[in-house]
Amino acid sequence: MKELPIYAYKRPEEMDHPCAEPHPVVVVGAGVTGLTMALDLARRGVPVVVLDDDNTVGVRGLASRGMVWAQRSLDILDRLRAVGDIVGTGVHWNVGRVLCKDQAVASFTLQDQPDMRHNGFVNLQQYYLESFLVDALVQEPLAELRWLNRVTGIEPGKNGPATLEVETPDGPYRVSAQWVIACDGANSPICGMLGLRPRVHDRTEDRWVIIDIVLRNTTWPEERWTWLDAQSNHGRAVWRHKMADDTWRLDFQLRPEEDAAQAVTEASMRQRVWDLLGEKVEFNIAWHGVWAYRHECLDNLRHHHVLFAGDSAHLLAPFGARGGNGGIQDADNLGWKLALVLAGKADESLLDTYSVERRHAAMENIRQARRSARFVYPAPGSSAAMWRDAIIGLAPTHETVARMVNTGRLCMPAVYPPSPLVRGAHAHAGRALPNIVLRRADGLTLYDVAGPWFTVLVFGDALPAGAPTGQDEDALVKWVAVGPLCDERGRAALAHQLGVAMDGQAWLLRPDQHVMAASAPEVQDPDALLAWVAEALGRASALSSSFQSFPEASSLPKSGDASHVAFSATA
Repeated sequence: MKELPIYAYKRPEEMDHPCAEPHPVVVVGAGVTGLTMALDLARRGVPVVVLDDDNTVGVRGLASRGMVWAQRSLDILDRLRAVGDIVGTGVHWNVGRVLCKDQAVASFTLQDQPDMRHNGFVNLQQYYLESFLVDALVQEPLAELRWLNRVTGIEPGKNGPATLEVETPDGPYRVSAQWVIACDGANSPICGMLGLRPRVHDRTEDRWVIIDIVLRNTTWPEERWTWLDAQSNHGRAVWRHKMADDTWRLDFQLRPEEDAAQAVTEASMRQRVWDLLGEKVEFNIAWHGVWAYRHECLDNLRHHHVLFAGDSAHLLAPFGARGGNGGIQDADNLGWKLALVLAGKADESLLDTYSVERRHAAMENIRQARRSARFVYPAPGSSAAMWRDAIIGLAPTHETVARMVNTGRLCMPAVYPPSPLVRGAHAHAGRALPNIVLRRADGLTLYDVAGPWFTVLVFGDALPAGAPTGQDEDALVKWVAVGPLCDERGRAALAHQLGVAMDGQAWLLRPDQHVMAASAPEVQDPDALLAWVAEALGRASALSSSFQSFPEASSLPKSGDASHVAFSATA
């Protein structure tokens, strides 16, 4: 992408015809999290307005920012019918290598996963991903994107709708919403307006310079390389990744005394890259920036009728690509809960579980990122430094020790703690179900057969007695007998990945494909199961087995839709 798209500003309707009723949802911020959030809600039949203070994607100047998208994110975006261009444009990689003082220390290969819809990770500049999400949203009649709409004030709606004050090229206006979702990034203006401060868990003076270069006709392999104590970078760390358009992400750790302004001069950046390459090759600098990481998280991701997601809720070091991928998982967790609350099928208390679960995930991400940071550059003379040196010394000849090399554990799906939404002690309870291919002939997967709300997967050839049949896609609980949908390879994949046989055991999936309960007797009892769901949604006296959604709602599209582009398992 040589030029960022410019989206047209349109005069908001409220400036000429104030709305009598509040919008169901207003999302503030059209980044990865906000766009994913809006698309999920629109797919679930919820009208949504997105406000953004810019009129393009990413950051002007082709800043790639986030660029590694994990398998779980690809599965979520696949469910939203927005993954085809992403996997078609991005770089697929399987191999990572670690060097220390320019000597090989360890390597790993992400195994091909033919049992899964998507394999491993895809590298793609964030502005590409955002532009593909915008393309999907403009096709949604329930979604409205408002560019050059800057939020300048907010009333959080303690006892009712929230109200936003918005500045536009035509002047200010006010807009109200039953729920506001703040996806306005690090240093969130909405957090500041509400007087909220995230808790700081780590702050570091350690600084890095990103230099994204366009380098054509190179013999570099499409692999993730990490240099520890790189001689070409004054004994500091370096990362290298390939993205689309022959663009390479290079991260250089700065020395403590190094001047950041000097580090990003044209001459300094070029010399730093040439030092790494070992020769003065021709390249263009696509973007650069200096960053220092900090770990922050709000104590509560809900403030009255305002919800926080992405970097506005939790800020992480980029080790392991946890920021953008975490924001996509935020949207995946919140979308179905908010849709049920707006439809009157769940109590507002369900939204508190969003805060609990995603804060739990954020704290785990902080823990993992902190461990990676200590390994990459521990304090000189510390016990962490001695431990790291011992691992690096043994890793080249001891495979078990090599697995302890930690230059950024790659992002994994969150595992949610026990609650009314996660029941039982089964090993898969709270985990995201992998999107296993059930049938090769047409690529049918587990996510394809799941309903838009709750799903009982019966691993057998028939449903248990009393289970409802002939349900439409809007049923609150959908029952699926998995056996007849599988070919032999699909059955083997289920046994290998989940440890299940076609013996009739049943698992209850939440709408975000996390396992609510597995192999529990209550899951096979329709009445007991509905009681479980009712308790989880806080509506024990109001729920029935049928769910009526918004008038315009349709079931979530299948990833086997004609617009789906299959993912190649070969990098």
